[in-house]
Amino acid sequence: MVLRIPGLTSLRDLKRSGIGQRLLVQIILFSSLITLVATLIQLYTDYHRDVGTIKNRLDDIEGSYLGSISASLWNLDVQQLRLQLEGIHQLPDIQSVSVRESSDNVADPLALSRGEGNSRNVITRHYPVIHILASGPRQIGTLTVEASLSEVYARLQQKAVVILLSQGVKTFLVSMFILYIVARLITSHLVHISDRVRRFEISQQQPPLALNRHPPPEPDELDQVVTAFNTLSKNLRQAYDHMHEVNNALAKDIVARRQAEEEVKRLNSVLEQRVRQRTAELEAANAELASFCYSVSHDLRAPLRRIEGFRRILNDRYQEQVDDQGRHYLDRIAAGTREMSEMIDSFLRLSRATQGELNVEIVDLSAKVHHLINQYQEREPEREVHPQIQDDVRAPVDSHLFDMLLSNLIDNAWKYSGHLPETHVAFGFREEDGERIYYVSDRGDGFDMQYADRLFAPFSRLHKAEEFEGVGIGLATVQRIITRHGGRIWAESRPGEGATFYFTLWERNTDREQGHHTIS
Repeated sequence: MVLRIPGLTSLRDLKRSGIGQRLLVQIILFSSLITLVATLIQLYTDYHRDVGTIKNRLDDIEGSYLGSISASLWNLDVQQLRLQLEGIHQLPDIQSVSVRESSDNVADPLALSRGEGNSRNVITRHYPVIHILASGPRQIGTLTVEASLSEVYARLQQKAVVILLSQGVKTFLVSMFILYIVARLITSHLVHISDRVRRFEISQQQPPLALNRHPPPEPDELDQVVTAFNTLSKNLRQAYDHMHEVNNALAKDIVARRQAEEEVKRLNSVLEQRVRQRTAELEAANAELASFCYSVSHDLRAPLRRIEGFRRILNDRYQEQVDDQGRHYLDRIAAGTREMSEMIDSFLRLSRATQGELNVEIVDLSAKVHHLINQYQEREPEREVHPQIQDDVRAPVDSHLFDMLLSNLIDNAWKYSGHLPETHVAFGFREEDGERIYYVSDRGDGFDMQYADRLFAPFSRLHKAEEFEGVGIGLATVQRIITRHGGRIWAESRPGEGATFYFTLWERNTDREQGHHTIS
């Protein structure tokens, strides 16, 4: 008959399983060790008890038989001695017994024995046979008794076999019972759990794991394993569903992205066509602008030169015939022609600032600022000037364009500080968030920041012409030069406290590396 266990085919299957086999071997080994130790202790105790019994029996022989044997040996009663020796020999574990008369003064001493002696596994006891005479006690012989331990060893061997067999059967039965309990309470459920884990499919909806048993009063370790597995399964399922949704969304996104890429390619093609068209238009516009600048430079200057020439003729030849009112008009004509000539020059500078190829090189801006301020001081040596110019400020720029840029900025600082007792001009740079910001500042009239959006518009002025000369082209030219150098420019000011112009370089293009023509 084969014992059936839920979750396993039989105990044979359990013994073949890893945990069952190890558990069975460990139980048998431990039980066998305990059985062996207990058996040895019990055999040792029995051995000492049996040996003690034999020694006590030998002591009893001395008290019970030695007196009668002494009388029989003194009287040489051989028949009685034989009966006495036979009585001793019949005692348990007595192997042999002998009596021998002392040989003193006796030519042929008497010697009787019963049983055969052995030199192995015996306890030998020699008793002197004493006879009491009038002259005192006298040894008349010796009684020798040998007790054999063979029976003791035989009994111990038989007992050891019985104990080992009984303990072995008990160990086997206990081991099988423990194995059965472990299989019923633990192993069968582990097999059920492992089978469920083996058949687990994350893509399929499955019922929660449950053990085939009555629920215990308090959840045990197996219940914790089941709960952990069900929680893990639920989380994995949710993660799988989420991943499936993400994959679907990614698939849709990939399709949309491919469509977007196709649309970008189409738009890029359209944009390239428009850029080529716009480039052609800008090139044509630049050509027209160059032609217009040529016309301005030559066609507009010719009438101005004629007007100025006739004014000089009138002033030189008819000065005495012209009254004060006439001379005033002539001065007005001279001022107008100078203003118009200056406006034409400014317009041409603005045009040149937005055309042509950049010739970028490392330029010492500090040296240029020093040179400009020295020029202004030579023109107005009476003005007290306090320049603050940071040394060795170098930057990759077009040297010719930056001559115009710095000239306009320094000219503004000089012009708007002219009515002050001291002129303060500062130039340098500072690092801010990894960006180099250049500045030109003064302590002149300044301006109201609400008009800052008009600073860089062409022909726009924040002061009246009567207050400060100029046509409103300088800062527009500066702004276009900074734009061509990939930077930005802005200003901060307060009325009566001066102004500071900040600018950066090369923020958004690589003209400084390529030096190619920039179309504006």
